[in-house]
Amino acid sequence: MRGKRKLRLWIGNAVVLAGLPVVTLAGAGGMALDQAPAGAAATCVPAGTTGLTAVKVVTASTSTLSGTTISATGCDVGIYVAPTTSGVTIKGVTVTGANDHGIFVQDASSITIETSTVKNNGVAPTKGISENKAIELVGTSTSTVKGNTVTGNVADGGIGIADDGPTVDPGAPKPSATVPHASKTDIVSTNTVTGNYGGCGIVFASYVPGAGVSDLTAIGNTIIGAPGQFGPHGPVIGQIVVATDAPSTTVSGVDITSNVVTGSFLSGITVHANAPMDSITGTTIKGNTLSANNWGDVNGAPRTDAIALEINPIPPPVTPVLSSTEVLDNTIKGQYVGIWQGPRVTGTTVSGNSFSGPPGARLFYQVPPPGSGYWQVGRDGGVFSFGRSPFYGSLPALGIHPAAPIVGMAVTRDQGGYYLVGADGGVFSFGDAKFFGSVPASHSTLSAPIVGMAMAPVVFGPPGTPGTNGLGYWLVGSDGNVYPFGQVKSFGSLAGRHLNAPVVGMVPTPDGLGYWLVAADGGVFTFGDAAFYGSLPGIGVHVSDIVGIAPTPDGHGYWLVGKDGGVFGFGDAAFYGSLPGIGVHVSDIVGIAPTPDGHGYWLMGADGGVFSFGDARFYGSMGGTHLNAPVAGGAAVGVTVTG
Repeated sequence: MRGKRKLRLWIGNAVVLAGLPVVTLAGAGGMALDQAPAGAAATCVPAGTTGLTAVKVVTASTSTLSGTTISATGCDVGIYVAPTTSGVTIKGVTVTGANDHGIFVQDASSITIETSTVKNNGVAPTKGISENKAIELVGTSTSTVKGNTVTGNVADGGIGIADDGPTVDPGAPKPSATVPHASKTDIVSTNTVTGNYGGCGIVFASYVPGAGVSDLTAIGNTIIGAPGQFGPHGPVIGQIVVATDAPSTTVSGVDITSNVVTGSFLSGITVHANAPMDSITGTTIKGNTLSANNWGDVNGAPRTDAIALEINPIPPPVTPVLSSTEVLDNTIKGQYVGIWQGPRVTGTTVSGNSFSGPPGARLFYQVPPPGSGYWQVGRDGGVFSFGRSPFYGSLPALGIHPAAPIVGMAVTRDQGGYYLVGADGGVFSFGDAKFFGSVPASHSTLSAPIVGMAMAPVVFGPPGTPGTNGLGYWLVGSDGNVYPFGQVKSFGSLAGRHLNAPVVGMVPTPDGLGYWLVAADGGVFTFGDAAFYGSLPGIGVHVSDIVGIAPTPDGHGYWLVGKDGGVFGFGDAAFYGSLPGIGVHVSDIVGIAPTPDGHGYWLMGADGGVFSFGDARFYGSMGGTHLNAPVAGGAAVGVTVTG
């Protein structure tokens, strides 16, 4: 039981909670707390109307709470600063053992939290709290959090500042504000944030339309992650985050200066517009030192990166806005990407940054817009790029002659690299594509030639998180045997089963928790969460020349394509045309690639020809050009999905 409601009495400027030690004034404008005897259980009282309980509720103005240790075991909050409170300083305290926040400030102003230690909180997190930080300020302005040590908090630790409102309190399960409260002109400085599991180091976030956060500063903080370590609520995430987390919310004028961020599970600094019609403008990222971040490969690049500027892939007219970001004079070390910028981010200024990284690393990478290009790959490993699909290399350019013909390619989630796969299961990686293994290196024999490859499309959290399959890829043989590499799981295969026709390809479901295999006769086989929407034998169509399959964006359908360019749609896969339908007679189509919105597709021929249907734009082809080897397949610039 978290404690019975206590009677609150008012005596002059002092607050007395029946059953608690007395709060007495320590000189003019000061406040000192007498501690409960060592080892005594904390007594919990309501933290306003938030639905949480606290050991200490602070309401007195222009007072100082200093030099005490608060053991909050059994209570949700150690110190709760109530609405309308102004001018309170919390200095040199230690807060431990709270279920949720060590210190929670709501709808207050001119609060200072300094030189305190907030550790080992978040031990039994309450459901329904969006920002369950060790130190959390909501709807609070002109306040300072400085020189504190925030460490060892079990769940979602760190320091957070957010707005507050009558429909949502990011720091509590129960909204209690009567009107929206912005957070503005707050400073988070010179804090040490380390060893906090399951949450980010410093978060500036907006959840309330009409409130917002603005003119916030994070300066001189040190945030240290713990690469490879996982606690009961996830890894030590680290990082600094600026985010809008609900429709029509706003963040503006954030300054992130002279911080040290290292070893974060996610990007060292992330600016992320998450929801429809929300907006982040005027962020300055200057003079920070960043290294070894995004070791979890979760957001931004599928390799380590320092700074990520990203917008969730929400289509117009409600696409979020992330604009006018300055990235200046930062020192970035040991990262594959220094500054990673997603599609539709605008107005970024990059200047004066010092950067070093492994071979192939780049200071600035901008994801090409979805649908703005495509690649083709030849059987000799030659790669041809069109439109805004970047060229990252090819086997002939490296002087490599594959031991078996290349049969396909797959593109990384941010379009920053690609893989080529040979019929012998050999895998070659380019750009930011991480090598996770190949069949020759892991299997002494191959039961049938490899015919295709599929990338895990989405990563939302650490391996094992529901809805996540991690980074990696699958290879599939003509006998339907599936070979997983990296963090992806096998959801089954056709190995050992009699097939009426050989398997010719595979594609994953949108969440990466399943896949479809397709055979040359148009038979479709489902595994994991892949749903069956039909097949050619099932509708009495008899062919022997299906060469590929492509899913619709929502995974509720798929297209099959034949060698003659015939296209067959199942589920919500709409028909936008085919080569026989327009009187074009070929016999060398090798694959199909859908547009990101699913309203069109490209067909690719072995001679390098490209045929566009629906909203698929033509960006060029190798058709009519002498090729050293026929084209084996291709891929289109797709939608980037991030965590």
